[in-house]
Amino acid sequence: MIRGLGTVVVMVAFVGLALWVFSSRRKSEFDEATLLPFADDPEASEHVEQAQAQAKASRSNNE
Repeated sequence: MIRGLGTVVVMVAFVGLALWVFSSRRKSEFDEATLLPFADDPEASEHVEQAQAQAKASRSNNE
């Protein structure tokens, strides 16, 4: 009985975490977090900013 309850608790936690991770409200936070490894390298930061600007421009053209 306790094992079954433990399984249900872990499954609910997994589903909740998956919903949190793939939530569209969190996309901007996660996009910002993906850039953290490049924060100390000015050259890499410049390339990332250029790529983001191009991506935004292409998204606005598609809409």
